Amino acid sequence: SGTKVGVISDVDDTIMVTQAPSLMKAAYNLLLLDPKKKMPVAGMNLLFNRIADMFPDAPFFYLSTSPWNVEGSIRHFISYHGFPEGPLLLRDLDPRPKTFIPSGVQHKLEYAEQLMADFPDMKFILIGDDGQKDPTTYATIARRYPGRVLAIGIRQLSPREATGLSSMMGMTSTQPMPVTDVPVFTGTTGSNIMKTMLPYLKQKLGRTDLAE
Repeated sequence: SGTKVGVISDVDDTIMVTQAPSLMKAAYNLLLLDPKKKMPVAGMNLLFNRIADMFPDAPFFYLSTSPWNVEGSIRHFISYHGFPEGPLLLRDLDPRPKTFIPSGVQHKLEYAEQLMADFPDMKFILIGDDGQKDPTTYATIARRYPGRVLAIGIRQLSPREATGLSSMMGMTSTQPMPVTDVPVFTGTTGSNIMKTMLPYLKQKLGRTDLAE
């Protein structure tokens, strides 16, 4: 029968320009900016729709470290800019101080592992950016679940986008590419990533080992 494939994607600075490495800018963009004024990352909706065309039954799961109170805003953005509809998995706002702001890495890792467990016969395409440790998180998932990750797409932040965190905290704002056996496709736009990722997925689609 058909191949079961799912897509797990980050939201902030992967599909939506939030400049999330800068805390204040990200908060302003998420909470106050009209969804119609939020900028999509160039070409990402095209990439996602091409993947949806290739795998018509593929569910798209959107991960964000944003709290649940911006769910409506992000959902509207996904719909307005023509991204495939799908479940939105946001951070829980926990009143306990020690877990009020769970790390983005832990949050995404937990949700991704839950999806791996909930859909044991599904292989996943993981899409994120290099501004919030997504490369490290996705490499961890690929290592923990051999054979379950088809490909990793990493959107590279522009130098201007990447300056927020480094200037605020005196640390490197972008992450090195993941070290993993899974093919990693990079680019500053969805169109860049698409040029290399889609031919690879098309090739995998024609092979029987994808559906094992």
